[in-house]
Amino acid sequence: LACLAQGSATAAPFPHYAMAKVAAGKAAGAGSRSGSTAAAKKNQTSQRPTSADSVRLRAVAVATPQRRVSSKRTPCAQAANQPSKKRCVACPEKGESPDVESAVRAAVRIHGELLQLFAGPRRGGAPSWREACEQAELGAAERYKDLLDVFTTLLPDASLEHQAAEGYLVAKLQGERVEADESDGELSLSARLERLRSASHRGLIRDALCTALAALASRKDMCWLEAYDTELPARGQFVHALACPSSSLRLAMVSSVVGPRPASLLVTRKVGLQDALANLDSGGPLRYLPAEVWQGGAAGEQLQLAMQQLEDTGSLGDYGSLPEERALAKSISPEPKIRELLLSHAEVIVVEAYVALAPRDVSTALGLSDIVQGEFALLLRKAKAEGVAVVLQLGGVNPHKLARKVYMRPAFTEFGLTCGYLRWRSGPELPWGREQPWNNRVCLGLQLP
Repeated sequence: LACLAQGSATAAPFPHYAMAKVAAGKAAGAGSRSGSTAAAKKNQTSQRPTSADSVRLRAVAVATPQRRVSSKRTPCAQAANQPSKKRCVACPEKGESPDVESAVRAAVRIHGELLQLFAGPRRGGAPSWREACEQAELGAAERYKDLLDVFTTLLPDASLEHQAAEGYLVAKLQGERVEADESDGELSLSARLERLRSASHRGLIRDALCTALAALASRKDMCWLEAYDTELPARGQFVHALACPSSSLRLAMVSSVVGPRPASLLVTRKVGLQDALANLDSGGPLRYLPAEVWQGGAAGEQLQLAMQQLEDTGSLGDYGSLPEERALAKSISPEPKIRELLLSHAEVIVVEAYVALAPRDVSTALGLSDIVQGEFALLLRKAKAEGVAVVLQLGGVNPHKLARKVYMRPAFTEFGLTCGYLRWRSGPELPWGREQPWNNRVCLGLQLP
């Protein structure tokens, strides 16, 4: 608070958070602190928020467990004249600071518990991948209050780039390059992430924050708890971006009394279209493009590419992702822009993750769904204005239904986003070439410049 009063530029990376805490302290008074703490401890074992809980969230936010605190760091009131090793983060109260180490351990523990819920049923053989995702979503909802406490504790010390947005908060984080020693050779993803964790307190906090976000993003349609590749330990599918200089994370939040509440996360990467397609599941949609046609990335003018779009019907995906739900092959026309983009070195934006970060009933009660949709629309609008293509893989159990419910909305298609399958042929008079099997997740979203 003293830093805020003195106008310190670095004191409060999240000013709404500090102001909300001050307002809450004035309203509650010193005598109510112990009572609220007891109520919070009682709520640590509560289940998924009910409708009544959701209504109460509008006014004050969920009765989140109070942070465990210590007085190891320099009190905020002294920060201006007695700098500590850690920057001031618009502290809760004089002489107190969040127990960050406990929050790091809690993030890893909760993620491990959810990963066991997700992986456990599949070892039995009977439940499907979707049922495993449902178990993970239920587990994340039950632990939402604990995850929210972890999030609000870790966020200030993660040193993210704070940006103002209309009606909500935004924080961004750019991945970094991890250099290998001459004797190390090329570092694996596991080694790069371990170096970031061990190199600094900030690196450990960012790793734990991404781990918590993977838990918050659990849904029955898609689970983000498993490793991104083969890295160990598995900390979810967002943490890899920390060790990739071309990747970035954009976190949208709303301000509340207990601190910023996460709404959505976008994980993106900027690479050439060749790399973007080759790094998709199972080698991407051009896996069976013959070498004599591709010519090492210098294909001749005979190579033609096109998007075989999904048919926009009200029943798209209701019976699974069927080949009959897309335009007829004889009706599609080559798109020269795709070929030009594929053979050039121009970067495209690859959307690796676009997720909501609150249980469904909480998102509905607080209107977070509007922020989730608005963030993706903003990405598409900016990309179109800057002349940059956008590529995303439609995953989950039923990519066609996902396309209909999410990506084929007018709010997104108005910028040129299309959903379907990238097709190739080696000449204008030849039939369209061989496709990947349907279960290899090759359904794409593509927005051209």
